[in-house]
Amino acid sequence: MRQKLFTLFLVLATSVGTIFADGTKIGDLYYNLDAGNLTAEVTYQERWSDNNYSGLTSANIPSSVTYNSQTYSVTSIGYAAFRACSSLTSVTIPNSVTSIGVGAFWECSGLTSIIVESGNSMYDSRDNCNAIIETSTNTLIAGCQNTVIPNSVTSIGSAAFQYCRSLTSVTIPSSVTSIGGAAFYSCSSLTSVTIPNSVTSIGEVAFAFCTSLTSIDIPSSVTSIGWGAFSSCSSLTSITIPNSVTLIGQSAFYDCTSLASVTIPNSVTSIEEYAFAGCSSLTSVTIPNSVTSIGEYAFQDCSSLTSVYNYATTPQAINCNVFEEVNKNTCTLYVPEESIELYRAANGWKEFENILPIAAEVVETESTTVETSETTAEITWPEVSGAYTYELTIRDKNGNIVCTLIFNANGQLTQIAFGTPARDHSIQTSGFSFTVTSLEAGTSYDLTITAKDENGEVLQTTTQSFTTADVPSAVENVTTGDTRPRKQMINGQLIIIRDGRTYTVQGQPLQ
Repeated sequence: MRQKLFTLFLVLATSVGTIFADGTKIGDLYYNLDAGNLTAEVTYQERWSDNNYSGLTSANIPSSVTYNSQTYSVTSIGYAAFRACSSLTSVTIPNSVTSIGVGAFWECSGLTSIIVESGNSMYDSRDNCNAIIETSTNTLIAGCQNTVIPNSVTSIGSAAFQYCRSLTSVTIPSSVTSIGGAAFYSCSSLTSVTIPNSVTSIGEVAFAFCTSLTSIDIPSSVTSIGWGAFSSCSSLTSITIPNSVTLIGQSAFYDCTSLASVTIPNSVTSIEEYAFAGCSSLTSVTIPNSVTSIGEYAFQDCSSLTSVYNYATTPQAINCNVFEEVNKNTCTLYVPEESIELYRAANGWKEFENILPIAAEVVETESTTVETSETTAEITWPEVSGAYTYELTIRDKNGNIVCTLIFNANGQLTQIAFGTPARDHSIQTSGFSFTVTSLEAGTSYDLTITAKDENGEVLQTTTQSFTTADVPSAVENVTTGDTRPRKQMINGQLIIIRDGRTYTVQGQPLQ
């Protein structure tokens, strides 16, 4: 797959530049001379050689050269002209140059200074940016380790920083709307990159083989992640995919061997072939119900997978190779409860030995407590990172819903969906607390607390059982006269109220 990625990029790159034979040496540089037009193109010394321009430290390209008493205007820098010139530290481009080929400065790992002379009609190095910018389109077409991208640039061009192995970090300004194919391909020292929310597209293999990149936040303006965009980013441990993304392209995260978990937002409709193949550290993946298409080998060789959460009520039609080399005996597939039998019969999905309802996942936490009296239950639960709503549901042992309460991110009650009313709401510093009244004494119940994000996707489900207290026999003695006593929780203590007087549950009067 690595060879496939690299080969495709070479095909793309060579299709936009003309390849010339080794040229004529004039001074320190080699040129292709056009006797008819009296123009010259700077070219390589040795094509595809790691010794290309060996020892050259500074390239001050002249505006014209003379050969055999004939003067030629230098108008272009050819495809891969200075490729792999690791000793090159500075380049000065004259105002006569109107064409620069793709990859002209590939693998110039020591390059720190790029200057385009003023007056050039096609290119500039505005704001001392140490880069080449195509003036008419505001596209940065070539950069180096010291490049500072100006906030007037609107696009990072194809292969702009490709093989810039000394680049460690880059900040992309909010003026940029697109990152071209292979823009940062094989920037192996790049550890951090800031992508603004103005960017709408990330091109093919844009960050492929950035082996030092550990994390990246994709802004909510991006709608698609291109083919191989982050493939072979072997140090990438986390990735944030926003809800704006609808397509995860082929091999987008291929061979990201350190990626441990990924949650796909419910805006995504398609996961293409090999999207997460080779992510050998991936232990959990969440697939929303918006996904209708999963390409072949999408999760191939994700050998550490232990859980797959698929929220689609109708199983996606997949090939058996989607989870090839995943241990289906130890990896549990969680699906909507009503869809279990559909998954057990569906091609590709039925290979999982354990297919369980999503609600069956129990998150054990000591912070979730239930304190009960005869008719009340005080539930305290912890805040869940990223939660937008909490849904609290109590069922009796027959599975009948007693009540469902909805809370917002701050633990405040916003909706009583069913049944019993609730009161005494309070927020505690350690979490959230609520008291539910009018339960039956001496009765067992099941509690489920579901935390969801702002898109309704489940972040965590906690389930446990509790039993309300039996009614003490002494309480029945506090019933003289015609007025029936009432039970009420005050300051955490259950009391009996009769004829305006208060009693303990043992029948002792309170002052």
